[in-house]
Amino acid sequence: MNEFRKKLYEMCDKTNTRKSGIDFLVNYYIESLHWSEEEACKYALSLFKNGTIQNIKLIGKDGQEL
Repeated sequence: MNEFRKKLYEMCDKTNTRKSGIDFLVNYYIESLHWSEEEACKYALSLFKNGTIQNIKLIGKDGQEL
């Protein structure tokens, strides 16, 4: 596991975010956008910092705010 993935998992623990969801997101960036693991993890970390992950977590499966 690289250093950025470790930082990402630490952020998941701090914010009560599922690692499986973050892994899905990072793997999407790697497989679909052909980013390196480092690029994908750095970008995912930026989504925590700018509040995007928190906003996504507030939307339920039906698209309604929780």
